[in-house]
Formats: sequence, structure tokens, C-alpha cells
Amino acid sequence: MPKICLCLTGSTIAQNLVALERYRDKVDMVELRADYLDASELFHVRAFPEKAGLPSILTVRRKCDGGLFDLGEGVRLVIFARGLAFADSDQRRNFSYVDVEYDFHIPSIQEAARTFGTKIIRSKHCMDGMPSDIDKVWRDLSARPYEIPKLAVAARGLGDVDSVFRLFERDDSGPERVVVSMGAYGFCTRVLAERLGSTLVYASAAGNGLDPAAPGQLDPTTLIDSFRAKEYGPDWSLYGILGGPAVLHSLSPSIHNAGFSELGLRSLYLPFPADDLEPFLALADRLDIRGFSITVPYKEKILPYLARRSAEVEAIGACNTAIRDGSEWVGYNTDAYGFSTDVRRFLGVESLEGVRATIVGAGGAAKAVAYVLHSLGANACVINRNMSKAKHLAEAYGFEWSGMSERAAELMERYNDLIVQTTSVGLEGGQSGDPIEWYEFSGREALYETIYNPPETPVMARAEAAGCRVSNGLGMLYAQAEAQFSLFSGMDYPTSLRRA
Repeated sequence: MPKICLCLTGSTIAQNLVALERYRDKVDMVELRADYLDASELFHVRAFPEKAGLPSILTVRRKCDGGLFDLGEGVRLVIFARGLAFADSDQRRNFSYVDVEYDFHIPSIQEAARTFGTKIIRSKHCMDGMPSDIDKVWRDLSARPYEIPKLAVAARGLGDVDSVFRLFERDDSGPERVVVSMGAYGFCTRVLAERLGSTLVYASAAGNGLDPAAPGQLDPTTLIDSFRAKEYGPDWSLYGILGGPAVLHSLSPSIHNAGFSELGLRSLYLPFPADDLEPFLALADRLDIRGFSITVPYKEKILPYLARRSAEVEAIGACNTAIRDGSEWVGYNTDAYGFSTDVRRFLGVESLEGVRATIVGAGGAAKAVAYVLHSLGANACVINRNMSKAKHLAEAYGFEWSGMSERAAELMERYNDLIVQTTSVGLEGGQSGDPIEWYEFSGREALYETIYNPPETPVMARAEAAGCRVSNGLGMLYAQAEAQFSLFSGMDYPTSLRRA
């Protein structure tokens, strides 16, 4: 089981120790990033291991390798020497590890480390993505006896992540190693470190006045509680959510992983921000992902890759859930169920007969909303920037439609009992703003925002200030996720975890 290492990036040792106390019971070791320290603090790094009271790594990362240090190799050498200085009468704890780069070869430092029982981590940071000669890079990096090779790749896309797993998928033996893919695309490698044979999982103390040491690092609490990092094993079933960069802010992993944990299921659910569908599906095959949720921008793009589709997917023309069946994928849509359940709760009705509604947007979520509004008896219009998409969706149900023009304002004046905002405008990590900023709320409209993160979007705030009833999409998220959970696990979502 990989150990969790807390990366400390404070400007003072005292600040780092305060951050450590917050997570002491959750981590196995710490890394002192001396490249983040104030210059005056560098003279005191030797005292850190004793004060930390945990196995410690000393790292002085150069800017070219993703760190902050730019004072030259001579100064860096002095810092390493001070950190490893050890007198016979000095009974203090020593650094357990020192992390040096692949091209750092100072015999006196390396000999001192071995003499004092400090292991050398020999690291290579590929800041421009996966090298074309990665097999040779790894052979060279891992060729030195008595050193721990470390490979960190800044992923430019899921293809790079797939290459990292390919490199180690058949190598479950060999020397101790540390492997990670940095950045949003490489997120899964931090939780699936065991799959890579990595002995360490780096965690961040960010949020305590410290910055993450590398893009994609999580705090130890989230790693352990939300992503079950200390439980996950090779025999577990893997699930996930496919989408753009915003999936890293999704609540879906917390919902599904809490359900798996409550029922004692050996299953894990991760976010997979993807640059394209093909590299994700290749990675899904390599990792044997059993099923995945789908969000923007892939709800429609996934359709050609499905061997079979549920009746809802066929009717709606969008898919938000895929389940593996052998080597094939079967598509389902639980968005419709989620919206139907929550919009009726919001309005306090069972039927929408006589309700006149506006759908803002014409993507995958809008298609599920249109399907539900039509099935519940509402009259509706569709407005969208892309007029052809608005026309295509509206005409499927006999609705009126418009681009974002004067006609859209005229339509909304007639279809404003309920306004359903389905675009990604306002989404955390996405495009900011108000998609209907030109519309003046009268106060009698009910606004349903399918976004739930942030809890209040600009259009919600504006509608509420005008006196409208408003709801975000959190209830829809939970309802559709519970339906997904049953498709993934074959079991009902735990009653004890259901949203009131």
C-alpha cells in the first residue's frame, strides 16, 4: 500500500509544522520543499526532521523541474549539505530521504546520504509531457543501485496518462519507485498509485496558507475520505465521470464513493477530465473501468461509441451513463429521471400541464429537460446561441425556438412560468457569466438552474433578487446519481446517505 507523503510548501519551517499538525494522523511521511522557504529559513532545515517527528524528505526543486529554486547549484549544494550534516554527538532525527534530480551527481553528498542512512530519490520531471523515448528514460533513471527512481510527467492529455500506465502495467516487481502524472489529466494516477507500483502518494497542505507543490495534488483528508486512498486495492472495480476540466469540481465522486463505502463495496469512482473521447476510452480499457458518468461536452459525442442504447437515450439523443458489457459499452440516461424528480419537488406538483417553460441551451442536458417537460405536459420554447441546434431540439417536441435574438426575449415573455438554464455558463471552472443577462425577471418566474457548483450562479442571484423562486441542480444531481449507482452496483443507493 503506497504511503501518503504531505508536501510542505510554507515560507517558514514554523508554518510548515503548523500545517503538518492538521494532517499528522492521516499521513505517513512529509516532504520539506526547501525551494519554497524564505532565504533566512534555509539555515535551519537540519532541525526539521526532529521537529516533524515523521520520516522526512528534503527537496530543493529547481524552476526547470517545476519548483521555485533559482539561486544556482552552488547554493543548492550548500542546502543539501546543511540538511545532511550529522555529528556523532548529534542524536537528532535525520532526513530519511533526499530528492535529487536525474542530473545531480555530487559524490560527497551522495556518500554522506548513504553514510547517514538517508535514501536517495532520483527524480525526473517531464514538464513538457511524455517523452518519446520514455522507455530509455526510465531504464536510465532506474539503473542506479541503492536509489529510488521517481518519474513525474506533466500530462498534456489522457494519452500521456495512458502511456504512464502502459509503462508499468506489466511491471509489478523490480525496485522501489515513485510514479505520478501531474496536472488535471493525471489526477487518477495520484489515487491509483498502487496500480503504478508507486510507493508514495503526494498530498498537499493547500488551504492552510500553502500552495500545492505540484498541479493536481489533493489534501490528505480528501484523498482518504473522498477517494478511499488507504483502502483501494487491485481487485476493486473502477468507475468514473468523464467530462471537461470542470469534472474535478464535481460532487459525483463524493456521492458514489460514500455509497460504495457504506455498502462495503470494493469499488472506487474517480473524475476523468479528458481532452478527447478516444484517449479516454483507451485508458478506460487499460484500467478496466466498469462504468462511467458523462457530462459536458461528451453526452452527445459518446453516442457513436455505444454498442447499445436504452430507450431514454434513443428518445433523448444524449447519454450520461455508460456500462461495460464485455468489450462493449451500453448507454443510459438518468438525467431525465433526475430532472423529473427534482423539478416536480421544486414546483410542488406532479404534472406540468399548463406550465409554459423556457429551456436555455440545446446540449445534452437540454435534451433531457425537453424530454421531461414534454412528457409531463408542459408547453415550452428553446433558446440557444446555435440556432440550428435550438431548431432541431424544439421541433422534436413541437416547441417554439429562437437564437439569442429579440425573438428570444419575446418568446421568454410568453414562456416564463418556468425557466430552465441548462448551459455550462456560470459553472465552476468553466465560462463565467449570465447566459440570459438581457432578460428582465418580473419576480413571478420560477428559475431552475441545472448547475450546482457554485451553489448560486449569477443568473440565480439576479432572479432571486427580483423575487423569483430559484433552485440549483443539486437535487437533480443526487437523483440521477442514485439511479446511476444502481446501474453501476446493482444495488439501491443507501437510504442513510440520501439527500433530504
